[in-house]
Amino acid sequence: MKNCLQIWVLVCLMMAQTAFAQNIELTFTGADVAGKYVQLDSVRVENISRSWTETLVYPDTVLTLTDETGVNEVEGNTSSCISYPNPFNGTSRIVLTLPQDEQLSLRVYNLAGQLVMEKHLPVEAGESHFEVSLNHPQVYFLVAQTTHGRLVQKLINTGHSGTNGIVYRGTNSGTILVKTQKLLSSKPFQKGDVLKMTGYTTYDNRSVVSEAIQQSQTESEMLTMVFALPVFSVSATTQVVFSPGNLQWSATNGGNTATTHAVADSSTAAGTWRFAPNQWDTIGAGNSNIDSSYTGWIDLFGWGTSGYNNKYPYMTSTNPTDYGNEDNNISGTNYDWGVYNAIYNPKTNTTDVPGTWRTLTKDEWTYLLNTRVTTSRIRYAKGTVMGVSGLIIVPDNWSNAVYALDSTNTKTATWTSNIINADNWAEIEAAGCVFLPAAGNRSGASVRNIGSGGYYWSATSMGKYDAYVLCFNSSSLDPSASGSRNLACSVRLVKDVQ
Repeated sequence: MKNCLQIWVLVCLMMAQTAFAQNIELTFTGADVAGKYVQLDSVRVENISRSWTETLVYPDTVLTLTDETGVNEVEGNTSSCISYPNPFNGTSRIVLTLPQDEQLSLRVYNLAGQLVMEKHLPVEAGESHFEVSLNHPQVYFLVAQTTHGRLVQKLINTGHSGTNGIVYRGTNSGTILVKTQKLLSSKPFQKGDVLKMTGYTTYDNRSVVSEAIQQSQTESEMLTMVFALPVFSVSATTQVVFSPGNLQWSATNGGNTATTHAVADSSTAAGTWRFAPNQWDTIGAGNSNIDSSYTGWIDLFGWGTSGYNNKYPYMTSTNPTDYGNEDNNISGTNYDWGVYNAIYNPKTNTTDVPGTWRTLTKDEWTYLLNTRVTTSRIRYAKGTVMGVSGLIIVPDNWSNAVYALDSTNTKTATWTSNIINADNWAEIEAAGCVFLPAAGNRSGASVRNIGSGGYYWSATSMGKYDAYVLCFNSSSLDPSASGSRNLACSVRLVKDVQ
């Protein structure tokens, strides 16, 4: 008879849970476009229907939503009982929401229907917070009984607390910061609400955004956040990723002591190469201090001045034939800055070995800016980022939903076409965009056009005296302009996507 009673209690509890506390669990995982696993840093869940947002932070990958359509109502107002974390390791936190002051009874039953513990107390309207400790790993049911109804929450304990107990922690926020726990949401939700879910991961030490999923949510579901790593097509068959900033060189690594770095022939050369810490960073007038022993940084270089064959990055000769590889291209040769040199990458805090990076050819610059087909049909836009004028290049998979760029694919657009602040740029950069600052150029030791013109070398020769250069300003853009080899221009490197 006793066993029958326990079974009947268990059945009632399960029915009560179905009737009063229906939860929807969203389980998230990440993958690239090829289906390879990608670890999520976080997932942002936005309830479009009710205008709230929750964010799960790794290692949390499950968000539990309490469906208010399945919770009993008291005098037209909604009550709820939620637990987090759940499953839990010995101790779980309970948030009970009631629309009015109540005399509350909390009881915990095991899976056999046996009463494990109980607590009785008066509580005020609003959120009441409790801690439930359970010593044995198994499934339990928490029953919250008031004079107006009953709420039931299923508890899954995976550990040992050392004792069984229920501790009252107070009303409202109390001593427990519910909003910092992202495993279970206390936000209002009903089946059919429209949710927008976006994943974030880290690639090359920067945040990358997944393709967003937006749908009406009616049931528990496993959701895969798909990350397309932000790539740029530079021909019909070649895709690349850009370096995190413009190339820079210093004889002393920006300090007072001379430094060396590894080069392609397994020896070392003077100075340190690095990428600019931010995409908008430029040296500007500081390039006029160019010298073999200058302790600062420079970022404007004559063509092919990788340091190979006495073609040094600090050269100031005005003779074009002193630069590069006679009338040959520098593609794939040691005259290419990225091919010859080890380069420090501040985004990853590592030094990339020689040959990791390379310079785009004239045809690749042209294809990138004039020809390639992107998801958004946008290839580039001019703008001002963090107060710096320049060119914004979007990846192949760019989504217009990230940020609405104006005057796109327009060579005659001005710098004011897009004024982008820090918050907006963080989102744009996370989605994979590249920014080429208008860093000017240098002739001899004279620096000019800072902030008004961008000049970026290609790896393609125009003969002994000239080479092709990407040139843009506030009214034009030419990916295949000519530049005298002695003209010092910016260098932005790429690496091929394998």
